[in-house]
Amino acid sequence: MNGTFLLLAMGLCLVALGFVVTPLLRAPRCEENPSRRATNLLVHRDRVRELEQDMAAGFLTGAQYDNALADLERELLDSGAVEPTHRQAARGPGSRRAPFVAACASLALLPFLATGLYLTVGHAEEVFATPLPSGTPTPGEAAGEPRSGADLKREFQHLAQQLQGRLAQDPTQLGNWTLLSRTLVFLDDLPAAERAFREAMRHGGDQDPDLLTRYADVLAERQGELAGEPQRLIERALVLDPDHIQALWLAGTLALQQNSPDEARGHWQRLLLLLPPESPEAEVIRGNLGQLDQAAGSSLERVSARSET
Repeated sequence: MNGTFLLLAMGLCLVALGFVVTPLLRAPRCEENPSRRATNLLVHRDRVRELEQDMAAGFLTGAQYDNALADLERELLDSGAVEPTHRQAARGPGSRRAPFVAACASLALLPFLATGLYLTVGHAEEVFATPLPSGTPTPGEAAGEPRSGADLKREFQHLAQQLQGRLAQDPTQLGNWTLLSRTLVFLDDLPAAERAFREAMRHGGDQDPDLLTRYADVLAERQGELAGEPQRLIERALVLDPDHIQALWLAGTLALQQNSPDEARGHWQRLLLLLPPESPEAEVIRGNLGQLDQAAGSSLERVSARSET
């Protein structure tokens, strides 16, 4: 593909040079046939002699003769039999060399100018890239094998740098803040992820329950609990979407941490209805509910034992 493009580009450049150089090197055409010019000169002389004869015979005054002679000279110039002085000077050796110099300059400069323009505005990195043989794996990816964690980490670091560059130019893009925050979470840079989530909240992210719960999860991991700011984010997410799966999960965990098993059971029972029955998440929630039931049963037994005593 690259070679075909280069051949086509060279061919078009040669065609363009042909259009430019051919008129410059072509010999200038004579404006009039020499025999016709000679005829015009003879006719002019005859008419001048006629004017002289009319003036000698008294048919023309001096002023009429001068006007008529001036008219004949203008006609002679218009016919091309005699060229004005400035045009004759322009047709010296220098004027004949000018087209040749222009043609040589076009041959020398046009290819370089076209190449420079393409390198500036075109996609030269794709045209001049060395193609890999068919079946050769790309860098960072072995044939038939998954990429390593180090390769993925480098790719996400590069993505984070690109997003930071875009946000430096336009910090109002919520989508870029969201993607940057998730990328930083993958890179396990939680302080930077928290800053990115905070900026996302400032640019409309507080209306996105998914973004709110992710932010709450990062804050909870940093401070070691869901109480405080994470709790407010979870409650805000459930106001926006009462059936948000991650928000219900975190809300049940928060209620359990705050020693409110009934509230935790309510969140998790609602969540269980939203999850696919055979999914691993549903199995975990059923286990959590079973533990709550077991704890509730133990509490009832202890209460009954105390009442009997």
